[in-house]
Amino acid sequence: MKSLRPSGLLAYVAMAMWLLQLAVSPVRAEETGATTSRLADHVAEIRAALIAHGASENVKVTLAAPDAAVAAPADGALNIESLSFNPATGRFLARAQGAPGTPLIAVTGTAVTAVLIPVPARAIVRNEVLAESDLDWIEISDAQSLQYVADADAIIGKVARRPLAAGAPLRGSDLAAPIVVKRGATVTIVLEAPGIRLTQNAVALENGALGQLIGFKNANSNRDIKAVVAGAGLATAPFVSRSTYASLSTEQP
Repeated sequence: MKSLRPSGLLAYVAMAMWLLQLAVSPVRAEETGATTSRLADHVAEIRAALIAHGASENVKVTLAAPDAAVAAPADGALNIESLSFNPATGRFLARAQGAPGTPLIAVTGTAVTAVLIPVPARAIVRNEVLAESDLDWIEISDAQSLQYVADADAIIGKVARRPLAAGAPLRGSDLAAPIVVKRGATVTIVLEAPGIRLTQNAVALENGALGQLIGFKNANSNRDIKAVVAGAGLATAPFVSRSTYASLSTEQP
């Protein structure tokens, strides 16, 4: 027969002690004159202890063993002796005592604050532009929400970079700004500076989204220039130096 590792043996011992504790708790309760209650009846005390340890006042507590027997003291309150809480995961471990003279019990579970985040209301195909009507809302834990896009305005009007499943939280990498100027398209580049306004046709050397700085080639002088996409068929060139002006000039070098 395969021998148990020390860690496995400890787990069995801990489980046996917990089962024994549950079995003797009603007896201890009778001996101390206390009544037997369920751990779920003491969520209020556990929640208050978690809030005192930094959890949100809107925290929702879920117990790992809500039906565990507890010897309730005369005042009905569970005494939390110690508590460890991980806000990142929401998991907690508490040591608590019911009626005086009864053994400490281990209380485990999760404590999370739910927040609403936008998700696709239907399956979205790659390169599809998302509209407000394409969004639904779901609840997730506050800690989890940091991984996903929580602002609907940051989703509406964006393009799906890959197929998106209905109801699945979105990451920033799932979305991209829509392409306004496509590579090879001819646009009008406008350069404005004090006392200067120059326009010139140019060919886009790459795809560009609204507000993106991309490369163009002057259609007449064949010079390269960087400009910011300002709309369909339009870009603006920042007047950084005389070289910008020269790049838009129709004169050959």
